[in-house]
This record gives sequence, C-alpha cells and structure tokens, in this order.
Amino acid sequence: MNITKHAIIRCQQRGISEDIIDLIFQLGKPTSRPGGAIEYKINKKDKLKLQAQLKKLANRLDKAANKAVLVVKDKVITVYHKKGD
Repeated sequence: MNITKHAIIRCQQRGISEDIIDLIFQLGKPTSRPGGAIEYKINKKDKLKLQAQLKKLANRLDKAANKAVLVVKDKVITVYHKKGD
C-alpha cells in the first residue's frame, strides 16, 4: 500500500504504526466516503467478535500441540501424541 507523506506525519503524531494500518486493512470493514474514498475501521462490536474467535483458536492450538497426523497418498492413516517436541 502506498502511503502519502501527510499520512506518515499523522501516523507519527497519533502513534499509529504501519502494523496497525495493515491490521485495519486485513480485518476492518470498508465504508464508502465522499470523494470516492473508502474508510476501513474496526468497531468495538467487531473487535469483541474477533477477540472471541482468536480465543477459540488459541484453545484449539493448545489441544493440537504435541499431536501429529500421519498421511500417505493424501489419506490420513493415523494420529498420535508426539513426545518431546
């Protein structure tokens, strides 16, 4: 994404990093604005929904840790607990 000199200055003044801009583009909802502009934003409701989804994902990751799936020719042939990784 190209960013104007004006936007870079505003980011510095407002403490908004490029990481945050990327996150807003990835997860924010676009809304048409006057002059053909598009505003991307994450509102409180969407933030809470995303946090809940991330919490579920973190729980699933905990359950998946130290487990393995063995595949041969695109078929799962067994699953098991992995020790020591």
